[in-house]
Amino acid sequence: MITSTSSTAWTSAAPCAGIDGYLPSEDLVRRHPDEVLKACGPLMDDCAALCPFVLQCYERVRPQSNGFDGVCAARTWINGREVAAAEDAPALSKLASRAGTCGTSSGVKAHRRLGEPLCGECRVTAQRAEVRRAGAASIRKRASHGDRQARTRAS
Repeated sequence: MITSTSSTAWTSAAPCAGIDGYLPSEDLVRRHPDEVLKACGPLMDDCAALCPFVLQCYERVRPQSNGFDGVCAARTWINGREVAAAEDAPALSKLASRAGTCGTSSGVKAHRRLGEPLCGECRVTAQRAEVRRAGAASIRKRASHGDRQARTRAS
């Protein structure tokens, strides 16, 4: 996983570095998504054919969680959704979470802050926290046999 402390020297060596078009203008994306596909088609193909950093790019950009518009990992994304892929685009694996320590309350908070769905461990942790917040169930206890007899005598 690429984090802020890991090397990103590959970003300046990528074939798309400094070339316009990989990030279309917001105006174009919002008004003419079909034109975005036309403009990005050749860029996607170049990305698939020329770039040795396709998977690193995908990890770095995280298009789905960021609502990305443009070309990333030999695919065109609009609002974080893949709308087209180059023929030679490599398969993309599920991205590792940036949430930190999963299964802890801080992991749950980080998933939510990052807009990620909760992983299995964090889902269980969140459910347990909700049960604790709800407190003890308010179930009326039955009177014991001795308590019933005492009440009937007192009446």
